[in-house]
Amino acid sequence: MQKPNKLYIEERIKDHPFTEKILSKLTPIPVEFVDDYRKIGEEKPFVQRAKEDKNSLALGEKKGEVLKNIGRMEAGEYYIFHEMDCLYDCEYCYLQYYFQTKVPVIFVNRDEILTKIEGVLKTHVNPYFHVGEVCDALAFDDLTEFSLDIARLFSKYKNGSIEFRTKSTNIRNLLSIKDPPKGIIPSWTFSPERIAKSIEHKAPSFMERLMAAKMCQEAGYTIGVRLDPVIIYDGWEKDYREMVGEILLALDSMKIDYISIGTVKLHRLLIDAIKERFPESQILLSELVPSSDGKYRYLKFQRIDVYRRMISWIKDLNYKLEIELSMESKEVHNLVFNT
Repeated sequence: MQKPNKLYIEERIKDHPFTEKILSKLTPIPVEFVDDYRKIGEEKPFVQRAKEDKNSLALGEKKGEVLKNIGRMEAGEYYIFHEMDCLYDCEYCYLQYYFQTKVPVIFVNRDEILTKIEGVLKTHVNPYFHVGEVCDALAFDDLTEFSLDIARLFSKYKNGSIEFRTKSTNIRNLLSIKDPPKGIIPSWTFSPERIAKSIEHKAPSFMERLMAAKMCQEAGYTIGVRLDPVIIYDGWEKDYREMVGEILLALDSMKIDYISIGTVKLHRLLIDAIKERFPESQILLSELVPSSDGKYRYLKFQRIDVYRRMISWIKDLNYKLEIELSMESKEVHNLVFNT
């Protein structure tokens, strides 16, 4: 992880043991104490805030729910909110408009989060946790050692699964765990190198992510593969087909938990943010239309064509792999898999 330019700390948690732990790993670093992490940078225009503040880091206290089960999730399935926002700056990322502040935040009330997770493990038969819905799950793991805390917990309770969604190569802690619990599933979002370089700003390259995933497999982990969002542009078929081939050549298919495929899905506010920050973005060059959930997507026939092509390339190399679609309608799902 690249060291942040500045560290913001909420006054109320400046003497918290976890704060001291993080600070000890970053010293020397400029520090500013604030009343509320949610107000950092509020005086700046949006574009300036998004450009400058991602290079900083904040420590705060999570207020409200640290685990959340939303409407589309099964019972015993939760998002974990141990951090907020991301040091990477992908042009398609909904976090651009989702939070007022643009400074990534690490929440120091980690014991509360772990206690809540343990409570779910005790009361559900096979709970499933997602880490990385509002952050990158591993980007700050060298500072927080969250994966080590989770490993200790999941070594004690073997009934749960937890997915770390990431683009990071920050895997030293994961690799240090001997005989990692089977329920820990690091999952990488992969994009062709052309997309990684042009749109996924500050994120590791495709090959760096692939090597991180391979190293985790070799260390005993089953991993997830996320091909989302697939972006349509001139030559996309060649780039994505080659990428699929490289992934399945490098990785052990027997240690892939799932492959998820998705296409561009943009909230109206995200489109406005992209236009303001990245007016030349190729994401907006194709026709996008509002769908039933309000998000703007490629036309239905285009999405179906993308999914069928991607699935055929995967199945040509390994027909046994489990493939799922990310946030798609039942109609599209049926047209892709049942026709």
